[in-house]
Amino acid sequence: MGELLQRILEECEGHFVSGQEIGRRLGTTRAAVWKQVQGLRRRGFGIEGARGAGYRLLGRPDLIEEPELFSRLSRREFWKAFLFFPVTDSTNTRAVELAGKGAPHATVVCADAQTGGQGRLGRKWESPPGVNLYLSLLLRPPIAPLRVPQLTLVTAVALAAAVEDVSGLRSKLKWPNDLYLDGRKAAGILAEMSADPDRVRHAVIGVGLNVNAESSAFPGELREKATSLKILAGRAFRRVEVLARFLDSFAECYGAFLSGGFKSLLPDWNRRDVLSGKRVLLRHGGEEARGRVLGVDESGLLLFRREGASRLEKVASGEILEFER
Repeated sequence: MGELLQRILEECEGHFVSGQEIGRRLGTTRAAVWKQVQGLRRRGFGIEGARGAGYRLLGRPDLIEEPELFSRLSRREFWKAFLFFPVTDSTNTRAVELAGKGAPHATVVCADAQTGGQGRLGRKWESPPGVNLYLSLLLRPPIAPLRVPQLTLVTAVALAAAVEDVSGLRSKLKWPNDLYLDGRKAAGILAEMSADPDRVRHAVIGVGLNVNAESSAFPGELREKATSLKILAGRAFRRVEVLARFLDSFAECYGAFLSGGFKSLLPDWNRRDVLSGKRVLLRHGGEEARGRVLGVDESGLLLFRREGASRLEKVASGEILEFER
């Protein structure tokens, strides 16, 4: 009943709706309506009540709730399950656990805050409550294990498209897993998998996107390197809207990947590639090397030419430590 009351108030946002009219639509009494209003207020909704006028919605909390999320999805048939945790150690950890218990392909695990958010190479991902998106996608893709790393790039393309759509900001992608806005990192992606030699049991793709974080929320060493949608756009975003846009975008990109390989998404990567043509410092295979990036190939491999070398290397995994701005 609380969800229906919420929808009624949202339909008439900014205008009063009489208690009698709400009661009629809910099929209940004015006293019961008042109790439902109090319940929404406890959840953080701003609701004004006025004698003789009724109730009107003044503001809503930035919650991520399944009914609203699925009501916003255009590709809702793709997603099979959604789990939300107010606080968890890591959404990737939860998704891996769910995979072991037989959770279906296209399960979304999301959290308001993480106590042990993970970045690549064991780094910590700052995960304060109420401001950003922390989620993991549990997938059971019908592909060879060798192709699973491409899903990181597929996810990056989907995330970039969603960010641009919802915010109007121009995004850049840094191989293999970072999204940049205005020269600073705004999102990271972390992929894990369980596989047999010839098949993938499951893949878990973790995404952390800075949505409404303020500069002061970043630790000192990150303030010059990290940013958020709010910092650059100058306004706050509803996280459920951003999440819905991303899930729709991912469903589309994933379908293109299965039917046409990463090749089908390569043009979308190339036009956002922040490294192509740049001199970089690459850590790969236990060593560091300077050279120039010449893009990414149809398999998602980094095309890299060391300084002083004529041979072009194709790098499957590594870390870009420095790159020209």
